[in-house]
Amino acid sequence: MKSILLLITLCMQMTYSQNTKPNQEVKRLIELGRDHIIDLALKKIKEQETSDVKKDDFHFIKVKANDQSILVELGYNVLYLPKNASYYSSILVEFPSKLVSKSSVSNDGENTTFYQPTSEHLRVINFLMNPNGTNTDVFHKGMMYPPTIIYEKEKFYLVEFSSRDPYLGGSFSTEEVDKETGEILSTMSGHYAPAPKIPGETEEEFIEIIE
Repeated sequence: MKSILLLITLCMQMTYSQNTKPNQEVKRLIELGRDHIIDLALKKIKEQETSDVKKDDFHFIKVKANDQSILVELGYNVLYLPKNASYYSSILVEFPSKLVSKSSVSNDGENTTFYQPTSEHLRVINFLMNPNGTNTDVFHKGMMYPPTIIYEKEKFYLVEFSSRDPYLGGSFSTEEVDKETGEILSTMSGHYAPAPKIPGETEEEFIEIIE
């Protein structure tokens, strides 16, 4: 299957030589297409986990490549963490090395698991993000979106939003919301400064694979 490629903004920095020979395994995987690459990534993740994980469990899956590597990022746009919970917030699988790295968020939890929201999770998320019942796309399924993390506290929910990009900066906000009334008890917001350029390193361009 011939892949359709779109140029995207780099999400990481590394030293890169224009004279490096293309990796033939990367080329082969790109020709097999996005779905095949995602299946390989899920298979690799399952090898390290006892719980089953499916493609539809994630809010977004992004596949991008250059001629040396392929990155598969699987993640969530909205997470609700009850007290003593800990969840993976995103998983990154790299090919051809097949290395898996995971980011997580915790609300004083010890055992980190994949996120599978219960009916109570959904109730809280809609209470905070869809109080009028008019938002039909709270999770922004199918696209990578700035994450919202909700933590349950004793008398309020702590709602954190961040649109941080390492090289572009971004914004953040934190709200404390009453658990009973939905009243905003406190709020804080601000902006991130872009990360400084590191001498000797270049920004490498990845191409998103959409087919």
